[in-house]
Amino acid sequence: MKARLASFAALIFLVGVGSFLAGMWTTYKAWWPWQKLDEIRAAWKSYRRTGLFLPEDSYAVRRPDAPNARHVIHDPQRAARGYWAVNRLDAQTGMHMFELWSPEGELLNTFPIDHSRVLDHGRPEEFVHVATLLPDGSVLVVWDDAPGMARLDACGNPVWTRTDRIYHHSIERGMNGYWTWASAIWNGGEDQQMIRFDPQTGEILEELDLIDDVILRSPENALALKVPEDFAFDRSTHFGDRADIFHPNDLEELLPEMAPAFPMFEAGDLLISNRNIDQVAVIGRRDGRVKWGDYGPWHRQHDADFLPDGTIGVFSNNTDRFRSSIMVIDPATGKARDQFHGTGIRFSSYIMGKHQLLPNGNWLIVSTMEGRVIEAAPDGTIVREYNNLIDDRYNAIVPYAEFHPGDTMIDVAICGTDGKAKANQ
Repeated sequence: MKARLASFAALIFLVGVGSFLAGMWTTYKAWWPWQKLDEIRAAWKSYRRTGLFLPEDSYAVRRPDAPNARHVIHDPQRAARGYWAVNRLDAQTGMHMFELWSPEGELLNTFPIDHSRVLDHGRPEEFVHVATLLPDGSVLVVWDDAPGMARLDACGNPVWTRTDRIYHHSIERGMNGYWTWASAIWNGGEDQQMIRFDPQTGEILEELDLIDDVILRSPENALALKVPEDFAFDRSTHFGDRADIFHPNDLEELLPEMAPAFPMFEAGDLLISNRNIDQVAVIGRRDGRVKWGDYGPWHRQHDADFLPDGTIGVFSNNTDRFRSSIMVIDPATGKARDQFHGTGIRFSSYIMGKHQLLPNGNWLIVSTMEGRVIEAAPDGTIVREYNNLIDDRYNAIVPYAEFHPGDTMIDVAICGTDGKAKANQ
């Protein structure tokens, strides 16, 4: 009898230990059921705060200096005349919405960005990273965590789609086409391509592989991207199975009209941002050479931009430092500055984010995790802003927004009441 009890106790002990180890392993791997339990925990947390079931990190307490209004033009005389295109999470529906706002602050057009219309079995509420406006009112979209890139008309109807791989983080206009990052698996994978595509058709026009066409071209390139000799790349692994060593999150071509300000580069060269090594670099388009690279003083950065005066702007997330910044560096001298140092302006987005130098010298700043878009004058004065309101206390995230100059956009289509795009009257 005692032997049976001892055996039974040992069995219970082994089952307990096995369950504990299995729980630890599923937690480490973020597998089911831990993944579901974590989603339930996050949903309950959001419900207690906002009364809505929202994903983790999709909402934040609105800053004390932010108005309790969606769109406000504080100073029309100092604000740049132009349109704002906004990609926001709608907390009530869980969908990502595209919005187009006039220079006067009037909402001209809006539609949901529905991934299920692009990919069979896609989730309608799939996270949208970038939704950038084309001159005719259609929108180019990438989702990041799910396969697909698409051009949608002014009602969100697909004009063309590509679902062969994951396109992610960035869509930027080039001399002939647009650029984005692509990966067969993404989610932190090492297999990354720089893609140039035709915005009218989705056709791939050019493809540069980060490993084959850059890193493996020379020991100097590998060193610049912090890759040790004989490093064994694994193109099939996801983040969680192996470290996310690069996390490329921006890709921009040096346009001919701006090239004279950068004598060390040439038109067509590519500016890239590798977040996980705090690196911003310029890649020679012809030979894949890393012509220039720097690793700070930004931290976990996004959205590196060529600027007209020969400098490069960087959105420094400053993760775990509770205050983001716009850094500007001269690649010829290495001298860097904080664009808004001493002005008192504060914004904080520990991931994502965007900045844009406007024609009048102001800056558009997308503080994604605060759910806020601001236009700031050089002295730090906020002259126009957008808050993605949930209630009188919380904002939902704004993954992306951009400025388009001008007083009128006559040719831009908007969505009609019949769900079809029509000319803006």
